[in-house]
Amino acid sequence: MASPPHRLFQPLLLLLLLWSPCSVPRSGVVRTGGLLAAPASAAVKPRTLKYGTLADQVGDLWLPEDPEALVVLIHGGFWLPQYGKDLMSKLASDVVSRRWACWNLEYRRVAGPGWKDFNSTLQDITAALHFLKSPDFPQGLPVALVGHSAGGHLALWSQLSPGASPEPCAVISAGGVLDLCYADEEALGGGAGAVARFLGYRDVSSLKREVSPIDMLPPCRVNSLPPEEASRGTVPRARIGLVHGKRDDVVPPEQSVRFLVSSTCARVPCELHMALDEGHYEVLDPKSVSWRAVISMAAQSAKTAAAPETLGILRKGQGVPCRATCRPSGSVADTAGGARR
Repeated sequence: MASPPHRLFQPLLLLLLLWSPCSVPRSGVVRTGGLLAAPASAAVKPRTLKYGTLADQVGDLWLPEDPEALVVLIHGGFWLPQYGKDLMSKLASDVVSRRWACWNLEYRRVAGPGWKDFNSTLQDITAALHFLKSPDFPQGLPVALVGHSAGGHLALWSQLSPGASPEPCAVISAGGVLDLCYADEEALGGGAGAVARFLGYRDVSSLKREVSPIDMLPPCRVNSLPPEEASRGTVPRARIGLVHGKRDDVVPPEQSVRFLVSSTCARVPCELHMALDEGHYEVLDPKSVSWRAVISMAAQSAKTAAAPETLGILRKGQGVPCRATCRPSGSVADTAGGARR
């Protein structure tokens, strides 16, 4: 059987991304157009809020005075209970120092308290995002959703699911597990088969259109398709950003490259920033190139969403369509953009 069109492009695009001559600046400065102004007070402390009744259905809300946007953080750890939201605490502090509010999520993980199956995790992510509408949160702010590793999977899953709500202006995966079938084939997770464990050792291919972000995209538009196939998948209204360390040997950069190829074939805007000298965990350091790429994407999207012509839409609780750019940024790392709709 002939290979799907997007798979024919993958080897070439992978070579272009991983061996691009573009350089990464060492200065550590990312321009954000003035959106992230004076640093917030270091006295800001998080409040732990419950979005459900179970022990892990909580999150830490960091709320500086007069925040300009809200960042939702979803930690990784291959969906395992020994890894928690504390992984993202330094990033949350950095977000707050830029006068942004931050919601750092916890959720049920494999074999942890109250966990039944993978749906427990997915239901928690959905519930935690719906909780943003509660009175505890400032309303009408641009929202950026950021996930690392397995959290990148959950962030993109949340926006590729039918009827995703609320709709952020940006969803950003850093070192994300975005192709669960491929991750299962490669036995990602220290050789322990993290995907199989997360899915309860059910057949991944039978669940891929429910749980695997790459398979939840619309189909490739290279060839004509029957109506039932052509209407499959979800086009997120959020700007999709991918950040990956070229030296990542925990979740290889092919995960993001494959998603970029598939989204491009499906005409879903997407952009990838490759941090040439970093691996999987550097993004957890606020001084890293990878994290600066995340902040840059979030700032650009929030600034667009907060523009006068779109602010009224946000105030009414509607989503704002944010489109990814296709030009190399040159400010952080190698960049490849998806086709515009």
